[in-house]
Amino acid sequence: MATLKNLPTELLIMILSRLPLKTLSSFKLVCKFWYALINDPTNCSLQHKSILLKHIIPDGRSYKHVHFILKFSHDLDRSISIINFDLPFSKDNPFSDICGHSHGLVCLSDDKDVFLLNPTTREFRKLPSSILHYTGPDHELHSWNSKTVGFRYDSKSKDFKVVRVVEFVHIYDSDGPTKMEIYDLRKDRWREIESPLPDHLMSICSFDIYHEGKYYWWSRNIIGSNIIQTFDISEEVFDEISVPDSLSYEDNVYISIGILNGNIVILRTFYHRIIEKEKDIYVWERKKDEDGVVSWSKLFTIGPSFGIERSLLAVSSDELLMETNERQLIFYNIKTQRVKPIPIKGLGGYFCATLFENSLVSVKGGHNMLYEF
Repeated sequence: MATLKNLPTELLIMILSRLPLKTLSSFKLVCKFWYALINDPTNCSLQHKSILLKHIIPDGRSYKHVHFILKFSHDLDRSISIINFDLPFSKDNPFSDICGHSHGLVCLSDDKDVFLLNPTTREFRKLPSSILHYTGPDHELHSWNSKTVGFRYDSKSKDFKVVRVVEFVHIYDSDGPTKMEIYDLRKDRWREIESPLPDHLMSICSFDIYHEGKYYWWSRNIIGSNIIQTFDISEEVFDEISVPDSLSYEDNVYISIGILNGNIVILRTFYHRIIEKEKDIYVWERKKDEDGVVSWSKLFTIGPSFGIERSLLAVSSDELLMETNERQLIFYNIKTQRVKPIPIKGLGGYFCATLFENSLVSVKGGHNMLYEF
């Protein structure tokens, strides 16, 4: 009869991956080999992903940010598990926004502070204060805030990075200058980098979508034409790509971008011409053809039905997490056009969601941590 120490490593990993993460965490005390095996992020992920969801509900005369974790199967016939999730730092920072995820870690930020959180282990880390300073006369500075924040793993440096754009607000002018900084988790410090972009091109949705080493966000160039701005997380350089001609001057209120089937997509919402209060969502896809030429093509249309208001997240290659005009969340299957309601309601237009993998990756950082995936 084989003992655990004689089992092939691949088989042991398969056995461990089926255990609840709380049980798995206690197994790190068995021996050094198990500790290293369990701490290896490539071995600790479970089979299913979860969604961290934030929405806003009325709370007396004010509003409250509420977070949930949605555990689900890609089969719409199966149930959805909804877990009320209190952020471990919510007492002092109740209004944190979701700013990205990577390898089981989630980044959250309010106007001043940035946190890294592992929702599975509830381990979190508050990042150091910004190193950016206003260089103008002190009497002109009214305030500063985090205009936009992004978070990802950089395979080149083998480290997690947080990108932050800080906006300095003039007392006489609401549109003050912006500066940019990057935080390296292993070094546990911020460093300033130069941004070649005009201040108005760094919006609150910058660093919103990440794909194959780059951030993507909807923006405008200096002549006012719509573009997709990009930022390479490893090389730390900006670039831009064109959009379909029909969208070059569209109002960006009705446009979002995402990742579907491994490609960048644009989702444009139109009010339906005939059915009152209903909307269509047109989807364009950017991909290479057989000759390597990259172009945009119309992929499909969603609606006009189900009361769909906007798309929040591509859950898989077939399913989208969407918000309806009744302030209801739904899963929408692109192929079957089936809908599964999620029993959560909030203020319309304020839902925010991100996928994350269940993992034991630590947010402790430091030079002794090795993040290799």
